Amino acid sequence: MSLVAAAFYAFCVSTLSAQDSLNSRTAETCPDGVISSIDVESQTIYDPSSTSVALLAWTYRVLDLMHINTREAFIRSELLFQEGDCFDSFLMSESERLLDSHGFMYVEEMSAQVDGEGGYSVQVVTRDEWSTKIDVGPTFDEGSLNLERFQVTEENFLGNGIFAEFTRYVRRETSTQSVGLRTPRFFGRSDAGVAAGTSRAGRFFDHYWRYPFVGEAGRVSVREGYKRGSDFFAYSADGAEPFDQVLVPVSREEVELSGAYRFGNPGESIILGGSISRDVLEFRSSPEVTFGDFDVRDPLPGAQPLEMQRQLSPYAATRIALHFGTRRFRYMDYTGLDDLRHTQLTALGLFAGVTVGKSLNLFHTDRAPNEDDFFTRGHLSFTHPLGLSLVHASGTVEARYDEVWRDILADADVAFYGRTSVLASHTLFVRATTSGGWNTHLPYQLVLGGRAGIRSLTEDRFPGGRMLRFVFEDRIMLPWPRETADLGITLFSDLGRIWAGDVPYGVTTDWKAALGFGLRIGLPRNTRNIWRTDIAFPVEGGSPVFRVTLELNKLRDGFVTEDVGRSRRFNVGPETFFY
Repeated sequence: MSLVAAAFYAFCVSTLSAQDSLNSRTAETCPDGVISSIDVESQTIYDPSSTSVALLAWTYRVLDLMHINTREAFIRSELLFQEGDCFDSFLMSESERLLDSHGFMYVEEMSAQVDGEGGYSVQVVTRDEWSTKIDVGPTFDEGSLNLERFQVTEENFLGNGIFAEFTRYVRRETSTQSVGLRTPRFFGRSDAGVAAGTSRAGRFFDHYWRYPFVGEAGRVSVREGYKRGSDFFAYSADGAEPFDQVLVPVSREEVELSGAYRFGNPGESIILGGSISRDVLEFRSSPEVTFGDFDVRDPLPGAQPLEMQRQLSPYAATRIALHFGTRRFRYMDYTGLDDLRHTQLTALGLFAGVTVGKSLNLFHTDRAPNEDDFFTRGHLSFTHPLGLSLVHASGTVEARYDEVWRDILADADVAFYGRTSVLASHTLFVRATTSGGWNTHLPYQLVLGGRAGIRSLTEDRFPGGRMLRFVFEDRIMLPWPRETADLGITLFSDLGRIWAGDVPYGVTTDWKAALGFGLRIGLPRNTRNIWRTDIAFPVEGGSPVFRVTLELNKLRDGFVTEDVGRSRRFNVGPETFFY
């Protein structure tokens, strides 16, 4: 497969060079005028002149000295136009959206002014976000303070948009030490990345190269990737056994080659794509158990539960697939949607896609038997404005057929942002989530508790196979301190239950609920990165849980259930060609 990947990569690089210049509508005459100049201004994170507090202004200057601004050359390379091109308002809006999609900066202004000579002068003003991230996840559970996670990354290395990582990430069964680099400007507009490191269960290596659809203007998307590694899959026992967790060492190797073409007009397109992939999953050692300390493990006592035996089946599969999709999008600005005062460009409309495929009896290995099956995957997302409010729905389902339907995984969300001009400082956020798995033959288990679940429950509480959960929040923006930071308070409630299904150690519960409050903090002002400090109280009584996290429920990041994502077999669909 490595020779095939190398040939595929060389072919794509040579054939996509023409795609880097998307203003192909340049003609002998430009009815709307020519772009005569482009002025780019990359502003730093903190503005010392924004505050009259001398100590704070001095702190801003020091922090700015520690940060390298995004390079003008990088910003220009992301624009879909250049000097001498015909002026096109559509490409202007698409360029703004592409720049704004980077997590380390956002667009403050993109405008065009008549230059007095029949052309246009374009102004592009961006402002950086703090790109050196320290991700800390402390919790206060049952009277003890725990540092669950500490991770350091640089998302805009030397101002060139390069993601650089040297990190030690320790959270529950995961303990990784890794180095990695990612760049969004590899041979033009393609993205490329490489990462390597160690986990508790072994080593891992991950490489990818992608040329996604460029906004709504690009026609071609191609992807190539390879990853191989070992890690633990953790099953929660939650009191059903003397031990706390069962750790299963999972080794997986994946290769992907895929491509797609988009037909139709911008904002109203049809996607047709194809892919070939190789996936090998195996279990090289026996399950182990822990008693709260993931570094201390013992062999699983007794026989494996029947549900676990069914899920721990090694397999190898070479698959071909066809991908069909349609995208009907337009974009609007919303202020304070996922944050407090930041204005984000939000996609409104519909995306629907389906994947169908077949495994091939190729590339045999002694490590695992080849599968012989058909498979399918479907994805739907919908976002629609309701006055000042917004509703979003999305869902993904996948399954394979081998004499019977197996490995059925489903995940769906509905989110509502309720806003009114009468209470302009309030946003009512409501989210309903349902997830489930049926007849699973790969490691799979959900849990109801945790920071992404019922927030008053610890991480391992109530494992199961199917889940329904609701989140209710009143997000209130405070009018101060307007000059230096964004500050808000949150009143929230969680409600949910889980069903045992057919997973190891699964339980069926009644409804579990939590009530809580907290702060939402954005620094500097108008940032889109919001820190949360929450205290959650279980309705049934018990100790409160204190959590500090980045905002989890964000339309920008998509609403997903991580416990389902870690068990998916099929990770390529029509929507993935955009990322």
